Amino acid sequence: ISYATGAYWLYVAFTVPHPDTRAFYWIVQDVFGLCMCVLFLDTIKLNAVKVGAVLLIVAFFYDIFFVFVTPLLTKHGESIMVNVATSGGPPKADPSWCEKYPTTEECKGGDPLPMLFAVPRIGDYQGGMSMLGLGDIVLPGLLLSFASRFDEAKRLMGLVSGGSGRASGSGGCSPSPKTSGPSCLLCCCLPPGYFGPVMIAYAIGLFMANAAVYLMQMGQPALLYLVPCCLGTMTWMAWRAGEMKDLWESPRVIRAADAL
Repeated sequence: ISYATGAYWLYVAFTVPHPDTRAFYWIVQDVFGLCMCVLFLDTIKLNAVKVGAVLLIVAFFYDIFFVFVTPLLTKHGESIMVNVATSGGPPKADPSWCEKYPTTEECKGGDPLPMLFAVPRIGDYQGGMSMLGLGDIVLPGLLLSFASRFDEAKRLMGLVSGGSGRASGSGGCSPSPKTSGPSCLLCCCLPPGYFGPVMIAYAIGLFMANAAVYLMQMGQPALLYLVPCCLGTMTWMAWRAGEMKDLWESPRVIRAADAL
């Protein structure tokens, strides 16, 4: 079944104009992308926040350059990142014209690369797809997986040492007399540790990126919003808990858990 599904997906991709308009095509493409992200995060693991910080900051400026700076350097003011992701960019003709004559050359546009998540825009009479590159998932995902490993390593070492296994105090997300207001509410709603708050920060960054697309009516570098949210949340929590130095270099608790 898997081989037959993949073969039919390739057939649709190469024979049908704008295959991304078909539910089968973009659903299977998203499943392929999900599998690639899971495989990547299962294979590549960070051993320190320092490595993740350097990687995310470099990708942060890379994304900004190719989305916002390259239009100033190209002849027609086109974003290289958007053109590559859409194989030539969106249709150049007026949407009302393309609605009447969708087969004209100016209305064809490009098809999204299969190396991204694509979801149709619901309720948009002009159609189109909302796209998210796999790099916008796996790069912050490295930090998220590191946070999850650190939380689980602390829980495991707590069990080994005869404790309850709860990562109390981890990341400053445990209720205490010093926490109040929104910070206390966050601690009460989430399990102690880094993973939950950083996951929420990722969701907030993704929401900001999508809001910017609709407000500015142009493609946005998602890492412009995801990197400050995720990396900023992780470093602030580590500094607040007094664990920044340990996390920055290489957490001893992860090394001890790996040795078990």
